[in-house]
Amino acid sequence: MKAETYRDLIEWTQQLHGQLASRLEAGAADSQTGERMSALLRYLAEHERRMQQMVLRFEQQADIKVLDSWVYDHFTDNPRMRTLDAGQSFAGLDHDALCALVFDLHNDALDLYRYLQGRAETAGGRELMQDLLAMEKHETLRLAEQAQRAQDL
Repeated sequence: MKAETYRDLIEWTQQLHGQLASRLEAGAADSQTGERMSALLRYLAEHERRMQQMVLRFEQQADIKVLDSWVYDHFTDNPRMRTLDAGQSFAGLDHDALCALVFDLHNDALDLYRYLQGRAETAGGRELMQDLLAMEKHETLRLAEQAQRAQDL
């Protein structure tokens, strides 16, 4: 996806969390996934679905002028705008590999929001990026805590 406006960025974020949830759900449903990993995959998938809904609320509540503001030049060939490989599977991964993959994607989103917050030309754009950054950071920390608890069990 090529993001050109803040609305595009929000839609990219929704897609990222949605794709991640779908891959996690598929991994949990795989017959070769152990019960413990399957439970972790299901939890992570549920959390990603909730994050997808949180991002949707940002779009619904944001000022239309901010959403339609152009940020195209900040996205051109930005390595932080990666998405999940369509064939990527989480089935068969161990806890550490799964967490590394999931948190790399979240860290890319966090880095992108930080970058855009610093480059925003309007107060509304900075505020939107600050709010998205705060939500993503908080939810990623919650996700990390729960994943660590699952590992400790």
